[in-house]
Amino acid sequence: MTSLSDLSKLSGYSKATISRALSGNGYVSKETRKIILDLAKELDYTPNAIAQDLSAGTTKNIGVVLPYVKHPFFGQILEGILDKSFETGYKIVILPSNYDQNLEIQYLEQLRKKAFEALIFTSREVSEQTVHKYQKYGPIILCHKPKSKKIAASYAERKIGYRKALEWLQEQNCNNIGFLFARYKSPTTSVTLQTYKEIYEEKVRDEQIKTGAVSSADGYKLGPQLTQFDAIFANSDDIAANVWRWFEQQKIPKPVIIGQESLISGQVLNIPTVNNHFQQVGRCAFELAISKEIQQLAIKSEFILNRYKKGPRGLFYLFIHHIS
Repeated sequence: MTSLSDLSKLSGYSKATISRALSGNGYVSKETRKIILDLAKELDYTPNAIAQDLSAGTTKNIGVVLPYVKHPFFGQILEGILDKSFETGYKIVILPSNYDQNLEIQYLEQLRKKAFEALIFTSREVSEQTVHKYQKYGPIILCHKPKSKKIAASYAERKIGYRKALEWLQEQNCNNIGFLFARYKSPTTSVTLQTYKEIYEEKVRDEQIKTGAVSSADGYKLGPQLTQFDAIFANSDDIAANVWRWFEQQKIPKPVIIGQESLISGQVLNIPTVNNHFQQVGRCAFELAISKEIQQLAIKSEFILNRYKKGPRGLFYLFIHHIS
């Protein structure tokens, strides 16, 4: 691949002259410009886009740190970010982390080196102190509520929807609730357990907590561990739907099941859900990234009880076929 240095050596002109001739910025005689352009065409020279961005002082790249996309939380936030990016000249770079702290620090270092205009953390392992340290190199947006008010964030105010959901379960006399989480330690787990304590006036017992619920199939795998509960609070509609499917196939009475994220799987089965509006969280995170403002935007969640809308029989068949 031909470089700027190659063109300089072959033509005898300096790299500065070559650069002015190729870009059209700055004075170069017509004769010199023609020689350089002809040589560049002959050698199929292509300018380095990254170098051009850096010389212009901007990359137009926004990095989105994602542990994975198997759970709707991350997929919906990413969808919201992409929705807004289409309206601008910014490019979205997905940075998988799998909750690896060292990898996340590498991404922060890339922000310091101007590889990105901003970073959006959908979830993070690095401390808020570390985030503070790197903020001077560019905007860093968190997708959960930080303790510090000096960090920009766009997040779902989940407690609103969780409180309504748990109050409804209490009204149904559900006192033995199983909770499905991806991880034991996470903002989602923390706010769920805290809200339960406020509503039921007692702590969630360890045996009520089931972790490893990441993809939709995990709901089915966890089914055998859920038979002692009179209600299940799942962390997505897809996972809730596969819990429903496990009980249906075993032909045993189902507990009350609540999902999250208002997905089609839960709508078809009329499973109550908490809609955390994560797409809106993603859209707001993108806007904060390009505005460079340090704000904390809370998106209110909502509990949706009755979701059933009669539709074509084919939709129900296709859904059951998909989750089976």
